[in-house]
Amino acid sequence: IDLPTYAFHHQHYWLAPPVPRADGHLNGHHPAEARLWDAIEELDVDALTSTLQLDKDSPGVDALLPALPVLSTWRRRHRERSTIDSWRYRVAWKQLPDPAIAPTLSGTWLLLVPSGLAEHPAVHATVQAMDAHGAAHEVLSLDGADARRDALARLLSHLPDSSTPEGILSLLALDQTPHPDHPAVPTGLAATAAVVQALSQTSLIAPLWCVTQGAVAATATDPLPHPRQAQVWGMGRVAALEHPHLWGGLIDLPADVDARTPARIAAVLAPGQPEDQVAIRATALARRLERAACPETAPTAWRPAGTTLVTGGTGGLGAHVARWLARQGAPRLHLVSRSGPDAAGVSQLSDELAALGAAVTVTACDVSDRAALQHLLGTIPAEHPLTAVVHAAGLAENTPFAELDLPGIEAVLRPKALAATHLHELTEDLDLSAFVLFSSGAAAWGGSRQASYAAANAYLDALAEHRRARGLPATSLAWAPWSDAGMAADESVIDYYRRRGMRPLDTDLAIASLQRSLDHGDTTITIADIDWERFPAGFTAQRPSPLLSDLAATESPGAEATPDVDAALSGSLQRQLATGSPAQQHQLLLHHIQTHAAAILGHPTIDAIPPAQPFQELGFDSLTAVEFGHRLSATTG
Repeated sequence: IDLPTYAFHHQHYWLAPPVPRADGHLNGHHPAEARLWDAIEELDVDALTSTLQLDKDSPGVDALLPALPVLSTWRRRHRERSTIDSWRYRVAWKQLPDPAIAPTLSGTWLLLVPSGLAEHPAVHATVQAMDAHGAAHEVLSLDGADARRDALARLLSHLPDSSTPEGILSLLALDQTPHPDHPAVPTGLAATAAVVQALSQTSLIAPLWCVTQGAVAATATDPLPHPRQAQVWGMGRVAALEHPHLWGGLIDLPADVDARTPARIAAVLAPGQPEDQVAIRATALARRLERAACPETAPTAWRPAGTTLVTGGTGGLGAHVARWLARQGAPRLHLVSRSGPDAAGVSQLSDELAALGAAVTVTACDVSDRAALQHLLGTIPAEHPLTAVVHAAGLAENTPFAELDLPGIEAVLRPKALAATHLHELTEDLDLSAFVLFSSGAAAWGGSRQASYAAANAYLDALAEHRRARGLPATSLAWAPWSDAGMAADESVIDYYRRRGMRPLDTDLAIASLQRSLDHGDTTITIADIDWERFPAGFTAQRPSPLLSDLAATESPGAEATPDVDAALSGSLQRQLATGSPAQQHQLLLHHIQTHAAAILGHPTIDAIPPAQPFQELGFDSLTAVEFGHRLSATTG
């Protein structure tokens, strides 16, 4: 092994032992205690007698042996439960203090309003926020169905007096009508995507804020009447990652706007206010991600009965769900997918499920086709009524925001969001015990190149809250990648997430997490194995994230936000390039590129990045190449 020439590199070339705690314990346990439980869990009698310092033939050993299987089982279950609990997160809403003095806005703001909704209460509230707090405003009425980025770029660049806006406030999400040419896409969502794309083509530095109404459940009594508007929240979180310099944030107004609402809007828009995901209710509430501990009380175990419908039932995730249901005693399973009986491995899966005691029906059906789904539900026999739905269907996405188009957005929304709408509407009068939606971490915190996918999954989370508010069963699970199933079950994708602090979920424990969520009656829950030393640093590389601030501050006290550092490095690099000779400029840029390539690929030094070796041979793939480009853009200015 080539050892480093200089000691100040601080790079270790040996395996570091686990760091003991100050009290001499290891990972929370005394070393002897850890050895004891390892021996019990492995049913290792020799290790057990050695740890307890007993003779093999002593009466103490004979007394212990009958209890070992019970203790081993308890230990394994305890470890699994601890792991599952460490994966559980939920969205919480933190009350923000009212400003000590009335907020002050300045300049002229551009208000984007859907055609025909100029008299909407939310529009009136935003206009009052401007008028009462020092800002002028111009209203631009837009037909979302005709919104195109090129035309919008010209409209948004300058106000009627040729000046530039101080900020842009979009209320386009209020238009929830289906797009006339792409009915799976709400017109307001299509228009919002076009606005983000248009602004990315301009030199404007005015932040874009998107306003919704009744799109999130920020309090226990929120009815969440408009779950479709939540899709703008999902898409907006991706816009914040891909276009951090043009993004302002998201504001959700209450279902009933009152006299206090305009001042609270102004307080969110005031310069220097750090929050970028806010719900305005009796007070202003900021969105946060927090750990979701399970109650200590023993839950009521959920068990399937009658017929359970599984969409995406012949895919990787759906097959795992079907096996779990069969093991839990499901009498009948109806697996649905576009391919149906023609999907690969269906015969083997059906035989496996039948051996577990479940009667299985596999049907080809496009669940986003309401009439086809209604016909399918009509074929379920009355003597075996539908009692549970698991919606695991979906389509992956890997498209930069700038390249989004309406056919592509619709292709992602149809099998996930539109299908969920049909499942909800066609089963809401049935006596279901469970209505399970497979969402994604992209909905919880956003995901680069996943704008449509994040929008679709944010809708699932909102739909679950909407159903619970109406007294209907619903559980939406926002999954991190699974280790061997689902859309991220690819080595390059898994490696991409792992380097960014998102470890893949063990499939058996993911299924156990699903059972635990149903047992505890979760409405929305995020299931993710996050490395809190790595994840916040990468996630906030170009923009701070208040969403993660409580967790990052608690679990990574040494981590610091990096946008200011990036800006400083960018300025420093530019100054050095401006004053350096051609040879020095070449060396500076080479070192800069090697440094960021090493960081992305997980290498501790630039020695692993030879200048003449092609990027593909170094381990770059399409995902890491995009991140590499983003890093270089951010740090070179």
